Amino acid sequence: MRTDVDFAPMWAVPPGRTISDLMKSRGVASARLARLVDMSELELDDLLAGQCALTARVAEGLEAALGTPACFWLRREEQYRKQLSDLCDGVDPDSESYKDWLKSLPLKEMQTLGWVDSTKDKAEKLRSCLEFFGVPNLDAWYRTYVDVKAAAAFRTTDAYLEDAPATAAWLRQGELLAERIECQEWNPERFAAQLPKIRSLTQLKDPLDFLPKLRALCAVAGVAVVTVKAPKGCRASGATFFASPSKAVLLLSFRYLTDDQFWFSFFHEAGHLILHWDTDLLILETSDGPKSPREEEANQFAMDQLMSRELQKRLPAASKTLIGIMRLARDAGVSYGIVLGQMQFRGLVRPDRFNRLKTRYKWEQLTSEC
Repeated sequence: MRTDVDFAPMWAVPPGRTISDLMKSRGVASARLARLVDMSELELDDLLAGQCALTARVAEGLEAALGTPACFWLRREEQYRKQLSDLCDGVDPDSESYKDWLKSLPLKEMQTLGWVDSTKDKAEKLRSCLEFFGVPNLDAWYRTYVDVKAAAAFRTTDAYLEDAPATAAWLRQGELLAERIECQEWNPERFAAQLPKIRSLTQLKDPLDFLPKLRALCAVAGVAVVTVKAPKGCRASGATFFASPSKAVLLLSFRYLTDDQFWFSFFHEAGHLILHWDTDLLILETSDGPKSPREEEANQFAMDQLMSRELQKRLPAASKTLIGIMRLARDAGVSYGIVLGQMQFRGLVRPDRFNRLKTRYKWEQLTSEC
């Protein structure tokens, strides 16, 4: 999801990264290495993550277990601690830059939603936010998140003002939740083949029924489907990006809490993944806005997936009666709300007519864990 930037070190890399690489290349399991260095597996996990210091005793154990001199490990530990110190230098909750940054975030919502810790302590508040975004300082945040539109393709509406920090927070929460979803490797052909099966899910009214099925069908093709409530200032209905070369993320906000909006957004974002994904950058190219050619292509893709071109020709005639709308939806194999939503979008039906055909959701039904 993150944008490409000119290289400059933003991270402190713990010795554990090198240990993990050597373990993998030499086929050493963590349980075995823990025994060889006289640590518990939990202690070894902390060492690999850089959460505990690499001592002279551990360095000697690593030399015996992996064959790399103890002096190498001690030098790596010293470099890591210096990097951490350099990165944290200037991280001050009382500085104007950090105070302004915290004010720019939808912090109250982030706390209410459980994305960051709820605390009144300024230093803890800052630490929690930096930890949430996975960055060591404000400079790293700007270079990683400031141009969020370069990292994802959005379906948005002019009815909402866009706020980059709020959008970045929404994307980051989607990224974190996607990490929990196990997927097979990304395969656009397999994903396209799943879409007819997914279309049939539109007729299920309860998200507790269709969301697990939707996620399972997408995971088979390497797509992690995540739903995250958009905080104030984030106007995206959906976004797509790659968490890794083998794992795509399809993120939805359920902004309007109706079936027509949700499913059109899903198939719109699916269109981005199939039509516009970039194998070199492993991110989707930036949309120029809701009316850009790329957005129009995704819109048409969504409509064609939900209803054949022949059935789309029946929209004007079917829009004249309630029975006509319901019959067309049954013939298309989609929910009544989807057909009505398209008729309203095209101006064939007034926005205030037949809305009882739409299924409305509550946020309690829509958590990504359901």
